Amino acid sequence: MLDIPLINWQVGHPFTVRDACEGVLIMGGLGSGKTSGSGALLAKKYLTSGFGGLVLTAKEDELELWKSYCKKHGREDDLIIFGHDIGHYFNFLDYESSRPDKGTGITHNIADTLKTVIKAGANDGQESDKAFWDAALQQLLVNAVDLCLLTQKKIRFEHIYKIVQSAPKTKAELSNESWRQSSQCFRLMEYAANALNNAPPSQERDNQARRLYIIEDFFYGNWLYLSEKTRSIVEQMFFGFGDRFMRDPLYSLFNTKTTITPEDTIKGKIIIVNLPYLIFENTGRDGQVLFKYIWQRAMQRRQIRDNSRPTFLWVDEAHYFLHDHDIDHQSTARSYRACTVYLTQNLPNFSLHAGGGDRGAYRFKALAGNLGTKFFHANSDVETNEYAADLIGKELHWVGSENMSMGDNASFSEGTSQNLLHTIQPSEFARQKTGGPLNDFEIQTVVHRQGIPFLSTGKNYALFTINQQSI
Repeated sequence: MLDIPLINWQVGHPFTVRDACEGVLIMGGLGSGKTSGSGALLAKKYLTSGFGGLVLTAKEDELELWKSYCKKHGREDDLIIFGHDIGHYFNFLDYESSRPDKGTGITHNIADTLKTVIKAGANDGQESDKAFWDAALQQLLVNAVDLCLLTQKKIRFEHIYKIVQSAPKTKAELSNESWRQSSQCFRLMEYAANALNNAPPSQERDNQARRLYIIEDFFYGNWLYLSEKTRSIVEQMFFGFGDRFMRDPLYSLFNTKTTITPEDTIKGKIIIVNLPYLIFENTGRDGQVLFKYIWQRAMQRRQIRDNSRPTFLWVDEAHYFLHDHDIDHQSTARSYRACTVYLTQNLPNFSLHAGGGDRGAYRFKALAGNLGTKFFHANSDVETNEYAADLIGKELHWVGSENMSMGDNASFSEGTSQNLLHTIQPSEFARQKTGGPLNDFEIQTVVHRQGIPFLSTGKNYALFTINQQSI
């Protein structure tokens, strides 16, 4: 299956399922044709080849675009729209805590899911501070989640929210009867302690007692004795995210029942998360990053066989939906037949949303380095064009030179020398065709691939023309 051709390049060596599993990055400026050109071409090939997939949305019109793709390519019956007031739901905490596979209900996995979404929308600040806040947030989430798992048959996000909301902040609260009665955090720890006291001796009881001791040690110790400023910052990080999940549309979609799961894409379904970022803003981003991360982890749990169906992750305006584990997922995605397609305008845009500065630039390069095929469309951004030119490489060129001196004895000389110059000059990317009637609906893109070079050039890059009307 991995060697099935998806796109038969006119210069030889087709784009195969194996290439798709190694990931795709499509970059191009506004109006460059990245969506209507290479994007539409890949969507067609993935759909007609029976791939399942997850589609995130940044703009309102992306839902209609993908509905038209599915209708045109015979996949209407596989389309699942997940969004506000549509009728599909995904209780992610119930899903994570009740999976039958290895790792079911592991507290740190659930806490890490929450932290990943929280951090995706956070301003990381200085690296020296980042590690501290990350550790404090992780501790809070782990203990709140574990208290839920210890005391609840069905875990819900609102349970975690109320535990954090009612956690002790002063020693005086612990002896205040009114606070003890109103604090969900205290009452759950008290309930767990009473249940353990009445339980017969067993290994399971000892394990639960050890977990409760760790939880009490955190909330009555570490958390209580944090400085007020530190604790308030960590709370702000949690509640900024949590408040969005305690209100619709996210509450209904992610905290009630389950009608779809990431595994539906393995069966061939196309799930479109219709919470476009440019409409729902941070709410839309949080919901989509959550589904994306859980989907990525679900794909990594797959048992792959020779005939296993490939699945794709499709993210236009990909810079809006980055999280800390994207690089880790992409480094192993090929093994799980998870085909990532990221579309974005330019490198600075991507880097800015990946943390900015050197950190953002390194995160872009690390992620892009794990995406095996790259499409470079027309672009006016200098940094992106230089990145593309550097990726393609440099060659030695003979360059002529002339020298003339004037004076009593005028002289003239000429010669040649070899200089190392870009194979494709960065400025050439800005001149590529962008489709539409003025270009006879032709879109040009430079494709760079890792591994086998293109036959006609013997190089790892080639210029292709895509006709919008033929897709």
